[in-house]
Amino acid sequence: MDHEQLVRRASGGDVAAFVDLTRRFQQFAFGSALALVRDFQQAEDVVQEAFVAAWRALPTLAEPAAFPGWLRGIVRHHAFRVLRRKQLHAV
Repeated sequence: MDHEQLVRRASGGDVAAFVDLTRRFQQFAFGSALALVRDFQQAEDVVQEAFVAAWRALPTLAEPAAFPGWLRGIVRHHAFRVLRRKQLHAV
């Protein structure tokens, strides 16, 4: 099954479809997060938060084919939040 079908099923509440999406895009999301936060454990946290946010917002995704870019945007958002918190602690 391609990711577009999985997105459609997951947006309808199919948890198993979302688990499959997470497995397929976990490395993609982790690579994006690690490139930004440059810390392995923080990147894992970012990815976990991003997938939770994606699950909640999935019904709002209009075009299932856009899932990879949409997910990357969520990962970037969470990574930037982590980086802002780091800067506050450094000051």
